[in-house]
Amino acid sequence: MDRHDHALSQRKKFGELTDEDLILCVQEGDNRAFDVLVVRYKNRLYNYLFRMLGNESEAEEFAQEAFVKAYINADKYKTVAKFSTWLYTIATNLVRNRIRNIKRRPKMVSLWSEDNNRENGKWVDLKDESERPDFDMERKSLNELIQRTIERIPENYRPSFVLREIEGLSYEEIAATTGLKLGTVRSRINRGRVHFRKIIAPLLAREQQLKGKTL
Repeated sequence: MDRHDHALSQRKKFGELTDEDLILCVQEGDNRAFDVLVVRYKNRLYNYLFRMLGNESEAEEFAQEAFVKAYINADKYKTVAKFSTWLYTIATNLVRNRIRNIKRRPKMVSLWSEDNNRENGKWVDLKDESERPDFDMERKSLNELIQRTIERIPENYRPSFVLREIEGLSYEEIAATTGLKLGTVRSRINRGRVHFRKIIAPLLAREQQLKGKTL
């Protein structure tokens, strides 16, 4: 088996493992397993951070930093939690810190496989345009409307709301991610929903009026 065939075989092997098994492989020193985790979560994590921050470049920067922290601290992961919960916890903590003045850093090179995108010094291409919600004008308009609405939800309700309604995490996973009690999570999600409906209703009505005028 040549080097290329061996690499394909290894990727197939890793692709069959659960997230939790993959991060355990990383703990054992097999960094190629982390590539699979990045591929599985890069779009979800970017979209979550974009919903929270409303800024593409900042969302990408935070997502990269979350993956770097996950890799560096892989040995701290405990199997009592799902890997996704652990990763979202890291990302949520970054959002909480609201790092607004990120200093210019040296360009990052690939820490893992040679297949990673090294253009412009990025070690992973976090944005996949083929799966972006704004692939056509109508969806782009709706996506922007939803984003404007989410940004107006009070910050203390926003993480729980986004993790539930956008990312689809369970109440238990959100509690583990945010460090909140289960009852508090439910309350904040409900309050977030109330704010979302209250904010988006007039925006949708205005959109409909504008469309009517253009017909």
